Amino acid sequence: MHLSLEDLLAVRDGDATVDAVAHAESCPQCGAEIERLRAIQGRLAALPEQRPADDIWPSLRAELTARVQRRRWALAGWAAACVAAAFTLVIAVRGGLESWHEAQLVRETKVLVAASQQLEQRLRTHGGAGRVVNGRTADTIVQLEDRIAVVDAQLGRVGPERAQSQDVLELWQERVRLLDALVSVQTTRTAYVGL
Repeated sequence: MHLSLEDLLAVRDGDATVDAVAHAESCPQCGAEIERLRAIQGRLAALPEQRPADDIWPSLRAELTARVQRRRWALAGWAAACVAAAFTLVIAVRGGLESWHEAQLVRETKVLVAASQQLEQRLRTHGGAGRVVNGRTADTIVQLEDRIAVVDAQLGRVGPERAQSQDVLELWQERVRLLDALVSVQTTRTAYVGL
């Protein structure tokens, strides 16, 4: 087995153990490697000594400062581009969501208007005019009709700019709920009386 690099360097420098020196003298490969290491050491020692110029430090500092500033400007540019892209994305998504929400309001309002018309048709079909009702039923009918009138008045005050708002949708929902209750009272009364 041959000497390790540490042992070879120790033999070259004269710091090796007795066993390492004995092996280096008896092994031609290890001896050749030690001679090669001594030759390299000699060539390195023969090189002229060079020291960096004294004025190199300010130029290195200036170059490093310039690199840092370029990097900062590059990062600032990327940050600005990311902010602009995020802003554009938010505007696009928000606009899309608002359009979708408005379309949803329009659909729901149309469904509620159609339901309201159907309930009014049922009221006309069952007709309550001229029929005898007890006091409690009459009071319930009057309260429902009054509440429907209030909702109708609120719907009448809605301007075209708010025609597709959540408030209008809620008014139509309330109107349909009240009309359904009125139809239910009228139908139940008719069924009980047998008319």
